[in-house]
Amino acid sequence: MLLEAFKGGPVATIGYLIADRRGGTAAVIDAPLGTAAAMMEKAQGWKTTIAYLLTTHPHWDHLLDNADLLRRSGAKYGVHHESLQLLAMPQTRMFGLDLEMPDCKPDFFLEEGKPLPVGNLTFEVLYCPGHCPGSVALFEPQEKIVFTGDVLFAGSIGRTDLPGGSMETLLHSIRGKLLPLGGDVRVLAGHGPETTIGTERRENPFLTGRHRL
Repeated sequence: MLLEAFKGGPVATIGYLIADRRGGTAAVIDAPLGTAAAMMEKAQGWKTTIAYLLTTHPHWDHLLDNADLLRRSGAKYGVHHESLQLLAMPQTRMFGLDLEMPDCKPDFFLEEGKPLPVGNLTFEVLYCPGHCPGSVALFEPQEKIVFTGDVLFAGSIGRTDLPGGSMETLLHSIRGKLLPLGGDVRVLAGHGPETTIGTERRENPFLTGRHRL
């Protein structure tokens, strides 16, 4: 698998370009502000076609370059169906930002139990609510890698004080969907450094009980 991370936007959000092989099929997982052009350049360098744009969850910082990427690539756009309400809200204005939300209609929905093939890769969709409605993680079992959006970070978890958030639900999602994947699975989140499931099981204060709410 080919993998490149791209950081953009006012809160240093990370999007990912992945491909099964050079000359194969690619997908983008989240498109933060200012990343679309660089993602396209890298995909062209790999001689790959971006087939999909996948949104891990519908918060503004993960999708401000959606329209630009879709226009440049012709990719199909996939989100979880529970994302639609948040996608329609003027989130950037609510955060005091003079930025427009992209008006992008999904071509398909990401559903747990319906794997998504990207060339020779196959991503399992893990429904992980708690940070916000429509939040998913994308797990590739051959490569032992999971893209967690804002569900699980290195040493932390997603905030739960925004609309639709729930600490209890988020911890249930992490313990029920992510921790069973295996300790050697790489975790690539929407913010911060790479980690592993094993490291977070042992050291994440929200999962070990050291963090008291």
